[in-house]
Order: sequence, then C-alpha cells, then structure tokens
Amino acid sequence: MKQLTILGSTGSIGCSTLDVVRHNPDSFRVIALVAGKNVAAWRSSAWSSRRVMP
Repeated sequence: MKQLTILGSTGSIGCSTLDVVRHNPDSFRVIALVAGKNVAAWRSSAWSSRRVMP
C-alpha cells in the first residue's frame, strides 16, 4: 500500500488523485491533505477520504 500526501487537494489534480484513491482503497492511503484557501472543499475531501480509508 502506498501512502500519499496530497498537496493542493481541492484543485483539479488533487480531486482527480482523490478519485483514484477512492477507486483503489487497497492500493493507496491518504495520510495528509493540504489546501490553500478553499476550506469547505478541503473539509469535504477529508471526510470523504476518511470514510473510504481506515
């Protein structure tokens, strides 16, 4: 299992990366999400990632 830190998690590449992680929960684990100013989107990403990955 690869552990990931996603920088810019609310941008297009960050969102795409999170989609890949959600579709492959046995292969990836997000250990950190970083966002600049979009706190609402970051919070949503953090909660949805937490539900998918232990």
